[in-house]
Amino acid sequence: MFAKATSSANENNKNMFGGMLSFEVESEAMAMAVAGAVRIIRRATSLGGTESLIEHRASIEPPERRTSPPGLLRLSVGLEDVDDLRNDLDAALKIASKICH
Repeated sequence: MFAKATSSANENNKNMFGGMLSFEVESEAMAMAVAGAVRIIRRATSLGGTESLIEHRASIEPPERRTSPPGLLRLSVGLEDVDDLRNDLDAALKIASKICH
């Protein structure tokens, strides 16, 4: 799913879908801490761009219509280097774990 982006890879894949995944952490506080600790991945609600984005869905839903689990994070994978993204998410998870435990 992750790949190094090059102009030829981008051209060959222009009609394909990008990577989108969801994962759940143990609490809303942990989810907010992870989303706040990433440095390469940007915290935003958007789809279809070239940059990697993370979203804590529950925090943008109106309380009376909240359907997303409190620890759910959605990650839209962009064109950044896979190792940079992995390291960024790994570091954010470690920071969040220290904050929340």
